[in-house]
Amino acid sequence: MPKPDLLERVRRIALALPHTEESSRLGGSPHFYVHGKIFTGAGVEDGRWSFGAKVGLERQAILVTRPGIRVAKYVGRYGWISVDEAALADEAELRALIELSYELVAARLPAAKRIRKKVDKKKAKK
Repeated sequence: MPKPDLLERVRRIALALPHTEESSRLGGSPHFYVHGKIFTGAGVEDGRWSFGAKVGLERQAILVTRPGIRVAKYVGRYGWISVDEAALADEAELRALIELSYELVAARLPAAKRIRKKVDKKKAKK
């Protein structure tokens, strides 16, 4: 039987990371955001507790060979997976997957901001 506290465990790990917030603005299960971008979420999927994480396409290809880990619906093409709680090796793996997802999502944010700043500077010079 899946543990009903997966959401609480995901919440504890996710909210301990810098600049994160929780929201259910997409409807349904809560998702966790860094500067407005989703990096994980947890809830019941097909009657099982699961969570989502971005791991990149290479890791995704390896991880989905394990039972209970699948390419995530809608965002799988971007390297996301959906992991059943029962598929987790231990709490350390849950933490590692959430932190990896956070890092992959957060790493893209500063570059986007720098690009906008450069564009704004060019406009200011004109």
